[in-house]
Amino acid sequence: MKNWAYPNDQASADYDCPGHTYYYNAITQTSTYERPRLEQATPDIASQYPHPSANLPGFPQSAEYRPNFLGAHIRREGNGRNGYERRSRTEPKDRPRSKHAIPGCEPWLLVKTKLGRRFIHHPARNESFWKFPPDVMKGVVEFDRQDREKRQKVEQNHSLRNEVEDHMTAATEERNSVQADMVPGAAPRPVSVPQTASNDLGSDEEYEEVEVTDDEGGKDPAERDILGDEGEAQPVEFGEEDIAEQLAAMGQDYGLDPGEYGNDSNEELEDGAEGLALTEADAKALFKDMLGDHHVSPYATWEAILEAGQIIEDDRYTVLSNMRARKDVWAEWSRDMVQLLREAREKEEKKDPRISYFAFLQARATPKLYWPEFRRKFQKEPELRNNKSSDKDREKWYREYINRLKLPESTLKSDLIALMKSIPLRALNGATTLENLPSAMLTDLRFISLRLSVRDALILAHISTLQPPPDDVDLSPAEEESRSREAKDREKRNQALAERQRRVAEEKKNQRGALQYSRSMLREGEEEIQRAMKLGKDGLLSHMENN
Repeated sequence: MKNWAYPNDQASADYDCPGHTYYYNAITQTSTYERPRLEQATPDIASQYPHPSANLPGFPQSAEYRPNFLGAHIRREGNGRNGYERRSRTEPKDRPRSKHAIPGCEPWLLVKTKLGRRFIHHPARNESFWKFPPDVMKGVVEFDRQDREKRQKVEQNHSLRNEVEDHMTAATEERNSVQADMVPGAAPRPVSVPQTASNDLGSDEEYEEVEVTDDEGGKDPAERDILGDEGEAQPVEFGEEDIAEQLAAMGQDYGLDPGEYGNDSNEELEDGAEGLALTEADAKALFKDMLGDHHVSPYATWEAILEAGQIIEDDRYTVLSNMRARKDVWAEWSRDMVQLLREAREKEEKKDPRISYFAFLQARATPKLYWPEFRRKFQKEPELRNNKSSDKDREKWYREYINRLKLPESTLKSDLIALMKSIPLRALNGATTLENLPSAMLTDLRFISLRLSVRDALILAHISTLQPPPDDVDLSPAEEESRSREAKDREKRNQALAERQRRVAEEKKNQRGALQYSRSMLREGEEEIQRAMKLGKDGLLSHMENN
């Protein structure tokens, strides 16, 4: 064992023993594994800083003033970790603002915060990352591209809409000015008369006064109406009859009815001469007809219907002016349809109790339960307490259904297709939906043996291949009268819709014509300005000579 004196501390010695090196202090007779250090005296911090009033003139000197720098230093060392005070920096609170699905990377979501930052989130695993993995980064880049294209499209549509509105305003002003010229007694528009060749000869007179005798004027009586006593041109006055004739001619050219372009006379017009007006009730009925024609499910949500896009391409979608009106009419139609379907289902269930029992079997029956266990578990349910069917029949249907659940899916599909083909066209046709299936299907075990998702898709595919319902269906006189009345009302609404579409097309055509006319007038004005700006030497000299 060796003993060396440590230079920093004369009382400490360094001992080298097998395994560890430790330090021994002969004065305190203590040993330690840590290397001893000398305690350095704390410098006088107050002496390093001059008195604050030493450099200020007129400030009273005070020998008792000593800033407590050391105390502040000690207080600062007492707070925080390792003698340093940790000052909290206030940062703005950031919260998620919106989330978007990443294309091709489901179920990852791109979340945007209020401060403009983004991160990805996995709802199933409840994980979030600021840094995007490479596979998710491709989807984020694709989402940014689609978002950028969508914003550009919105901006283009906005600019195009503004341009169309400007052109329509200009066309409306031009049309109003033309109509003002046609009003009787209005001042005529100034007509630009081209200068004659007499100007080139230096003549001061622009027109010659010509005397017209009665014999010469008798050949053209219209000329006497236009020319006054002194031979000056007078404004042409139109009477009410002339305006009515012009309106009638314009209406015949456009194929309008007499009541559509105005009829000031007291004559009564024939029925339909004023055109077919599309009232608010007709618009709602047309929208409901469209929902029924597209076989929209009354149990589906409005957002799901819009995402399907079936009704958007239909012309009847625009008979209602805004989205709120469409949604209100859809909600009213859904409530009415659900009520009708519920009443029809209750009537069918009263006739045949198997409908409700088979639906209950599909929802609750399982191969894990034997019939006694199933009956004991659901003995209080109304489907098992119906007096119209015996307990023996219910047991028989239950056992047959459980046995069919053990069959392969291909066999169940073929059995369901065979069942649908066996039903006549009057019961199952192209107008049938999943909500009004015939009772012949609802009371067959082949209908409930297949899974819901597979069964519904198979039924819809089969219905799409069927023809419309036949007309030779046996109906009561009241039902026939009601159906004929509905057909007439629907035909009337369709005619009103066609008339409305024709008017809209005609209005668009007129707007396009007015827009083209405005553009041509604008081009002509620009050309005249360009020609006026190109003033040659000869024209300048002649202008100076005339002035």
